[in-house]
Amino acid sequence: MNPLKKLAGQTAFYGVSTILGRLLNYALVPLHTSVFEDTAQYGAITELYAYVGFLNILYTYGMETAFFRFVSRKEIAPQDQQKVYSSAVTAVLSTSFIFSAIIIGASGGIASLIGYPESSHIIIWLGLIMFTDAVMAIPYAKLRQENRPLKFAVTKISSIVLTVLLNLFFLILLPKIHTYSSLLDAIYYPDMGVGYVFMANLIGNAIIPILLWRSLAQVRLSIDWQVFKKMLAYGYPILIMGLGGMVNENIDKLLLNDLLPADFYADMSPNEALGAYGACFKISVLMTLAVQAFRYAGEPFFFSQADNKEAPELFAKVMHYFTILSIIILLGVSVNLELIGSMFLRSKGYLDALYVVPFLLLAKLLFGVYNNLTIWFKLTDKTKFGTYFSILGAMITLFGNILLIPYIGLLGCAVASIACYFVMCIICYYYGQKYYPIPYNFTSSILYLVAALVMVYVSFQIKIEHELLKHLLNICSVLVFIGVVYLIERRKLLYQRIS
Repeated sequence: MNPLKKLAGQTAFYGVSTILGRLLNYALVPLHTSVFEDTAQYGAITELYAYVGFLNILYTYGMETAFFRFVSRKEIAPQDQQKVYSSAVTAVLSTSFIFSAIIIGASGGIASLIGYPESSHIIIWLGLIMFTDAVMAIPYAKLRQENRPLKFAVTKISSIVLTVLLNLFFLILLPKIHTYSSLLDAIYYPDMGVGYVFMANLIGNAIIPILLWRSLAQVRLSIDWQVFKKMLAYGYPILIMGLGGMVNENIDKLLLNDLLPADFYADMSPNEALGAYGACFKISVLMTLAVQAFRYAGEPFFFSQADNKEAPELFAKVMHYFTILSIIILLGVSVNLELIGSMFLRSKGYLDALYVVPFLLLAKLLFGVYNNLTIWFKLTDKTKFGTYFSILGAMITLFGNILLIPYIGLLGCAVASIACYFVMCIICYYYGQKYYPIPYNFTSSILYLVAALVMVYVSFQIKIEHELLKHLLNICSVLVFIGVVYLIERRKLLYQRIS
């Protein structure tokens, strides 16, 4: 089977499951923004999950990618593959237990330290959530390595469905039942508020080990230290890369509340601005869906093609089509932002931050490009370069936020992200061409991107009072863009076949 078609098929499968899962998760955005009308409450959810993002990286410390790298090597016999799997799971299980035990034991102090002294119970739940996430990371990686996207999708979506249903139960149904009966006093506490969001997440996570019990049953609780030392040496730069990625993804949410002047926005306090930004950030994550779906299918694909003589040309084509898809997402979301915003953000206060979404989408597009470019140092075992690039990117993001937030507010977060990923793309491409040359051709992609950005700018400048007509014209403009790109790319393919 054509490897590009195989990758496209698996990306589509992972994409459908990822998009469906995210859409179910997105159902929580209108729910939360309607229940928590005070944007400051949503700010608490945003901030706490930002901390979780950092800690999740520490919990797995690069073992997912290390597992892929070592299990895909041709010299690895089937029995040694089992050693790689068991060693990775056992190590992550052991360290995760220690990390979560520390968090649970110090929950009161941690809650006070981060500004939520009455929420030590939430810290305990987050410790358990992160434990489950980390322990199941390698079994999920094994499903991807074995090309079992259906099992992967079913377990992911089942957990998300349960989480969404529990959110509806705790935040909508339970309060209504409680007004008519006190039978549920044991599980309903009116002052719990956002705590129910984390409780639902914890219960939703708890079913994953049950659904993946066969994968867990294959684990032998032992570590082959000869194998594991090599995995750790390979994985620790991935850990640094992951932490750098989390800085780029989440540091703005941790700094915004402190760096934004109290009077910057006339109608929003810094904490309320954080809540509005966090909700709008969720919309920009539509771009991340493409990146994540591609990563799920792409990592095992790239490693499996490493010994193919035509791999560089193949990887260049993959980058080209991935970039086109990302540009279409950027255009489609940006020109239809008002429509999408009205669907997801139910309270007016959240809509005030919508203007940052196109900038965030561009940042995430560049992140997707960078994610593709990193394949050279993963295949050549030069993951130390990923560490250097991640540290550089994290510094740009950190100082960018510190310098820009006090002067341009929420937009400073997005501009810092764009600068970070742009520099990381340039430097990763430069070194990649030295150590593992791949014949990328970015000319047409850049032209498509410029055209899409111009269309986004024009759509914001043209004011059409008739809502239906405006939305129809925006949708048609996206379809025209897709049609033109399709015709150009089809003509290129025909020309290549003739020549």
